[in-house]
Amino acid sequence: MKNKIYWIITLLFPLFLLGFIEIALIIGGYNEEAQDLFIEVPSQPDYLITNSSFVPRYFPSFKPQVAVSPFLKKKKANTFRIFVLGGSSTQGYPYNFYYSFAEQLEQKLLLETDGLNIEVVNLGMTAVNSYVIWDISNRLMDYQPDAIIVYAGHNEYYGSFGAGTTQFGLINSIRVKRMVLSLKNLRLYQLLENLFRPKDNEKNKQRTMMASVIRESKIELGGEIYSSGIKQFKRNIGDVAELFKSNGVPILLGTVASNLKDQPPLSDKNEALKAYAEGEKHFETGDKNAAITLFDEAKELDEIRFRAPNEINELINDFAKDPNVHLVDVERMIRSNSTSGIEDESMFVDHLHPNFMGHKLMADLFFEHLLELERIKRAYSPNVFDTPEDISQFEKAYAEITVSRLMSGYPFQKGLSETEELEKFNEVYKDLMRSSYVDSIAAVTKVNQKSVPDALKKIVDQQMKADNAREVMPHYYEMLKWQLNSVDLIERGIEYAINNPQANAYLVNIIEQVLNEGAYDPRYMNVLSSIYTDNKAYDKAKYWLDESLRLGSNEPVLYYNLTRYYLFKEDTAEATRYHQKFLQSRR
Repeated sequence: MKNKIYWIITLLFPLFLLGFIEIALIIGGYNEEAQDLFIEVPSQPDYLITNSSFVPRYFPSFKPQVAVSPFLKKKKANTFRIFVLGGSSTQGYPYNFYYSFAEQLEQKLLLETDGLNIEVVNLGMTAVNSYVIWDISNRLMDYQPDAIIVYAGHNEYYGSFGAGTTQFGLINSIRVKRMVLSLKNLRLYQLLENLFRPKDNEKNKQRTMMASVIRESKIELGGEIYSSGIKQFKRNIGDVAELFKSNGVPILLGTVASNLKDQPPLSDKNEALKAYAEGEKHFETGDKNAAITLFDEAKELDEIRFRAPNEINELINDFAKDPNVHLVDVERMIRSNSTSGIEDESMFVDHLHPNFMGHKLMADLFFEHLLELERIKRAYSPNVFDTPEDISQFEKAYAEITVSRLMSGYPFQKGLSETEELEKFNEVYKDLMRSSYVDSIAAVTKVNQKSVPDALKKIVDQQMKADNAREVMPHYYEMLKWQLNSVDLIERGIEYAINNPQANAYLVNIIEQVLNEGAYDPRYMNVLSSIYTDNKAYDKAKYWLDESLRLGSNEPVLYYNLTRYYLFKEDTAEATRYHQKFLQSRR
């Protein structure tokens, strides 16, 4: 008996020791800042935001950017909350967060619904694939999502935990990789990982993310690594869909699109290059269907698999056979809106990242599918104004310098040394520095990792002095996106835009979001109702006039706007009544 007890103690002692260390690390607060996916916004503790210290757990030596998407810690009864999951395209690369399709979708929902508090939380991150989506999804139910959007599939081979990466050096086993993701929740594991984490190498810092993560750069169609990528996507996204279905949360799953016509194969595989060349010939002769087939074949045979293979979209279509999964055919939409009728550079900035118009159209498409959900359908209220039609000059230059760094390295440029890559990138940088004041500010801001809001403020101040309303409002809109709780900025923007009617669309977008973000002030409602009345959007005007009345406003401007509204509606009795109130309120 004593022998038996001895062996039990001997066997269990390591577990007790590890447990003790784990408890001690928790009590001691080790790595406390990196434990939660969401943390309080420092200046606004009522709001949560994605924790930038949490996400590096998915990468051994890389800290991805995360979008700025605050949401209320205590969910309001009228809130419709959407979490958006995916990789760099979802995150909004190469743009700042406010031009991602997720942020543009939020703006669209704000413009075209009434009575809902809209929260679109963008969890897109560079180099994220289905493993990270699976892990994050298991953390989201505590935050009461009303819908989930997933746009992913390009990173199954070279993304975090991907089938062809150097990251973590793991075998291609779904069970092992999921186990590692679970172990990352333990403080002891985090301690060991931090101790043995490779030091940042200055040389590697100069290489792009794409060049540094690839283990098996050439992945043959139908080969073992290729099959591993397909299997992991099927298993992980299948489990994600099942999780949300079991909790009654609809999931909108987008097919993935990539640049077919204007992106040659990234590998040197002869069959892929030949198919692409044949596709170009058929396109030149006007045989678009044959060209599509050949461009698609070239992409499938390309052994550097940054663009998702067709099997990924086939799986997405299979998942959508479940009634809880709404298929959002992004690939088809991109093709139909491309200038050539084939996925091309008119919709992409590179091999697969959508340009601004691509993001805008994706936002519109996801919005159309959200309208199938009962709560959105009930709140739907069309608007004469749309989300911004273009981006600022700053954002264009900022995106250009971002993409140029990617395109100057492997696999887009082969056989170049790190010095040659940087020289190629510096040519673009110097051109922007010589181009214009705004372009130079954007280039310096990106390359030197300076504050974007500070850069935008410099530009806005300079353009306001020049009284250049056409250029001011796009930059002002972007500046406010960083600082939606700044009353001074809001008031200054309203004052400027009111005196420049061509800025109405930007002003409507700004005020709709300010009202949604907590500054539910009748003053802003009165400005909004006035603009809507001027533009004959009477239903929208009346909604905000009623809201202002409901909040007890008795400002002269409210009664003045009500008088105008009823005059336009040819209701002279009500117009007279409110005109009398207007006169009385001014005494």
